[in-house]
Amino acid sequence: MIQNRKPQNLLQFKNEDFANIALQLCTKPKSLTFGRCLYTFEYQQQRYWLKTQSANIHPDIEAGFVQELNFYRQFLDQAKTVNFLLPFQIISHFKNAIETQGQGASALLLAHAEVFLGDCTLQSVQQIKQKILLLLDSIDQLHQLGWVHGDLKREHFVEYQKRACLIDFEQVENINSAQQQKNLTATPRYMAPELFHGADKTVQSDIYALGIILYEWLNGQRLTAENYQDWAYLHCQRLSIELPQHLRIFEKLLMGMLAKQNKQRFADIYAIKQLLLTENA
Repeated sequence: MIQNRKPQNLLQFKNEDFANIALQLCTKPKSLTFGRCLYTFEYQQQRYWLKTQSANIHPDIEAGFVQELNFYRQFLDQAKTVNFLLPFQIISHFKNAIETQGQGASALLLAHAEVFLGDCTLQSVQQIKQKILLLLDSIDQLHQLGWVHGDLKREHFVEYQKRACLIDFEQVENINSAQQQKNLTATPRYMAPELFHGADKTVQSDIYALGIILYEWLNGQRLTAENYQDWAYLHCQRLSIELPQHLRIFEKLLMGMLAKQNKQRFADIYAIKQLLLTENA
């Protein structure tokens, strides 16, 4: 059975706990072809996610999973809660009726959480501001610890116990790393213009991705492009900010996050917070 006492942020399942747990596969078909499996399950009236990666199928996807596991490992010995992380556990040799390859694959276990950004049409400006501030807090803590997420998208922000948490750290990079990963890229929908030209991911590219997330959320529409080249054209030349009349108070914020030149964007998350808090509703 699961031990009752555990450090904050850490789950403590044992392999034998999964003997009678029904895992529900919810992986996207494309991810399955890469050896990635994502499951949901319920245990003692709580829901969880379980993520595994088969070996020797797709080197880049496997490298991303290893990167994510290594990112989480740095927090294993920290008694203090890391607010932007869901409760988690790394199982080194996970094996059950479904995952039977080799001696068992490494698995990442996370507490289940809901998508953070739902429909904002019925929310007041103040409610929207509070939502944005919670998002900024999560990214700020990540950056303060010396990391850029590298693949921010709307579904990577989830709500757990009334706070915004981040998931999916496969593209995470150390801000001070001298050798960044060139073979792993962000999602074109959220890529800053400089990334299309091969530049390194930075705090400013995270800010740009967050700006796209907020723009689509506030505007109620997703940006569209047919292919990678079209996304490059949209982000590097064509993107313009237009919000509904009652939300135009956020246009200045978005323009500072979505400036085409990274040096013209906000310097950091603190600067975004300051503007958000001083703008009159």
